[in-house]
Amino acid sequence: MKKILVILSSVLMTFAITSCTLKKQITVKQYYPPTEGQIPIVQTNQTLPKNIYRIGSIVVGENGLTPSGKCTYEACMQVIEEESRKVGAQLVYLVRVKEPDIRSTCYNITAELYRYNE
Repeated sequence: MKKILVILSSVLMTFAITSCTLKKQITVKQYYPPTEGQIPIVQTNQTLPKNIYRIGSIVVGENGLTPSGKCTYEACMQVIEEESRKVGAQLVYLVRVKEPDIRSTCYNITAELYRYNE
């Protein structure tokens, strides 16, 4: 009985820890050296430069039980910038920004990752 309680506690603790973070789904065609410094963010209604090529995409949002304070616009954008730097993106284009609503208290942001042609 004690063994079952220990296992159950471990499973619940793991679930609690992993469900309190933002969900991120990253698709990358090719990885590049990490980008240093700030990456330009192009909003949905803005025009993209012509001298770029797409290297991937990222979706950041709610992970089931994510506390609302951890999935603000700023928190989602911070994850997008960090992950974009890791894969070598030089520009981020926000494809969709879904604001919190009745069904979710979290932002859900879809972005495309680009590099400049050399």
